[in-house]
Amino acid sequence: MKKREQQEKYWESEEGEIVEFGNSFIRCYDKAGKLQFGIKCFDYKTGEKKYLVKFVLDRKELLESDEGVSYLRGTLDEWEEMFER
Repeated sequence: MKKREQQEKYWESEEGEIVEFGNSFIRCYDKAGKLQFGIKCFDYKTGEKKYLVKFVLDRKELLESDEGVSYLRGTLDEWEEMFER
């Protein structure tokens, strides 16, 4: 069995904190250092709300990059300023 297959899946061993906005969501797994981005959807067969993950941001990779954190923070600050006007 490959090493990757033997690793525990972080989303199965940790409950993520979810923030919903519009048709989207962000889910944070602090222990694993993962931030998921995706869309909310509805399963018409089961009646359950589901979360479809489109992208996962890795904390270690982001913090080790030269520009990642400052770019992300700057973009969010600019969007917030534009929205408040």
